Amino acid sequence: MMNLLKPAVAALFAVSMLSSGAAHAQFGGLGKAIKKEAKQTKRDAEREAVDEAKNAIDNAIRGKGGTTGKRGSSGGLVALGTPSSALTSQTQCAGIALTNVTVGNLGSYTFQQGFSKEKRTGFINRKPGKVSGACIAPSLQPQEILYFEVDEKKYKAMDKGNDFTWQCVKSDDPGAGTVDYWTWHSDQYLGDSHMKLHCGNDQGVSDCATGTNSSRASAYTADRKKRGKYGISFLARLNERSSAKTEKLYCQYYNKRTGKSLVAFEYLSAPAR
Repeated sequence: MMNLLKPAVAALFAVSMLSSGAAHAQFGGLGKAIKKEAKQTKRDAEREAVDEAKNAIDNAIRGKGGTTGKRGSSGGLVALGTPSSALTSQTQCAGIALTNVTVGNLGSYTFQQGFSKEKRTGFINRKPGKVSGACIAPSLQPQEILYFEVDEKKYKAMDKGNDFTWQCVKSDDPGAGTVDYWTWHSDQYLGDSHMKLHCGNDQGVSDCATGTNSSRASAYTADRKKRGKYGISFLARLNERSSAKTEKLYCQYYNKRTGKSLVAFEYLSAPAR
């Protein structure tokens, strides 16, 4: 299955994770506290083909598109609340407001064109998310996507050059340091065309555009820049490096220079199988 994933994964943006001494220091004193508290689209067509392939594979892994609800504890969905205060207390928020916080999936949607229905890939199953504290985002199920926006100038001012990195630890054993289940190199998982769904879509998303993937992507970029915003998206990735059990990870987008994080959240990491 992982060989089938490579073409799709190569077309996607990623965020990187770190397993450094700084990460150990950031989360170093959590182990005892947790154990005590927790006894959680020509280019358009090509792009569409890649997206559809990836989506089909992901759906096969999940069993169906747009996972919601609860399943049993043997590797399926489980109830997720908010991260333990013993975790969140170790995250120092950067103080940049997170707006338009949304949780959803990357998947197929349809829209009407005269008598025909067309299909595209985009950010679907959207639901608003609420931030707790100053930067703790909603918890995510496997393959769910967190999207939010920040003031672009303030965000860019924080990064003097590769200052930000994703750090994740096991919720029940943070003292073991950051995990290295997968590697990403970007703060954006979703493409711009994924955000601007075609108008008339079956998702009921009215903030939409028409035309090709490229034109819809341009519409999204123009709208975002007009508002002075920068969009960030993170996928609750499957564990690509082992067949470890489904487990909760607590992650933060950490600035190594300032020692503060833009966002943090907990998510359920499932094995890629």
